[in-house]
Amino acid sequence: MISFCNNKNKKISDFSFLEVDMHNHILPGIDDGASSVQDSLILMQELKKLGFSKIIPTPHIIDTIYPNSQHTINNSYLNLTTNLDFDKLNLPEIVSFSAEYYLDSSFTHLRKNNQLIHFGDKNILIEMSYLNISQNVEEEIFQLQLLGFQPILAHPERYNYLQNNMNYIQKLVGMGCHLQLNLLSLVNHYGKNIRKTAKYLLDHKLYHWAGTDVHNLKHIHLLNQLLNDKMMYKILDYPFYNKTLVQ
Repeated sequence: MISFCNNKNKKISDFSFLEVDMHNHILPGIDDGASSVQDSLILMQELKKLGFSKIIPTPHIIDTIYPNSQHTINNSYLNLTTNLDFDKLNLPEIVSFSAEYYLDSSFTHLRKNNQLIHFGDKNILIEMSYLNISQNVEEEIFQLQLLGFQPILAHPERYNYLQNNMNYIQKLVGMGCHLQLNLLSLVNHYGKNIRKTAKYLLDHKLYHWAGTDVHNLKHIHLLNQLLNDKMMYKILDYPFYNKTLVQ
């Protein structure tokens, strides 16, 4: 693995400065991420090589596509971790598990029935449609905070309708919503406009968290590419909250 150096002569050989990956899809067989335990183990080993000492799996919960629940996620977690020797296999520690919640009517039902799976200090990872803004996003941010949760909007740079609407992104942050950067957005994986938006949000210190959003080995390959990209300058000393999850 090639090391990249910044102007302060710091070698960037991995992502150990983040410690925790709080957004990934490594649990087997329950969404569009790892399809088997073997796939999960390979992804976890690669994340460890990339410098992540701890991970928090966040499988999708989308009612019409991936109707997961605490039960299905816990079963997948147990299927992966039962009798697993983390040290022998050189795996990152799984701190806990949570979910990436799609903002739809089923999410509102889960919130009202106290069925949300949070991580850390009551953090809840949410996402919206890539086609249109979720009409209930502001209401859900408000209601989550009333319940003591910290809403975190996953990959805001990837929503086309937000890329030219920085005022609305700042409005969400002003309401108390945190923003999570997809590291893969920094290598043009999703397109130049997404990389440009991510750069803007970094420059204006609007992000709070960073995650890999790893689904497969292609994503691992792209993360290795990122280590040799100039965008690493922008995230090495950025005050992401990831490390607060291990304090």
